[in-house]
Amino acid sequence: MGRKKILIVDDEKDTLLVLEKQLTTAGYDVITADNGQHALLMAKSQQPDLIVLDVQMQDMEGGEINFRLKGNPTTKDIPVVFLTCLLSSSESVREGHHCGGHIMLAKSDDTKELIDVIEQILCPV
Repeated sequence: MGRKKILIVDDEKDTLLVLEKQLTTAGYDVITADNGQHALLMAKSQQPDLIVLDVQMQDMEGGEINFRLKGNPTTKDIPVVFLTCLLSSSESVREGHHCGGHIMLAKSDDTKELIDVIEQILCPV
């Protein structure tokens, strides 16, 4: 089986670059989108194995993007991991990564937790 493809969606260019580098180093093929409309187009055309989605963005909230993804037959089954600066790393760990049935992680420069969650979703034991 080939490398898994991950779409990272964030309107902060620095965050996109850091996540892209870390996930590529971890062995994933990475594509990026810096706004909601681009994310929806990329998800539909590229069919990633997983989407890492920022909650707060300028043009479209992550929840709205997720709603549209889940409403589209071609993207509805793609797993989504939300990143947010509204949650601290300790809260993220304490809450077990779930909020309203979705996986929610604190935005952090340390991507170990994110990579662990991605591996659990894409390569379950």
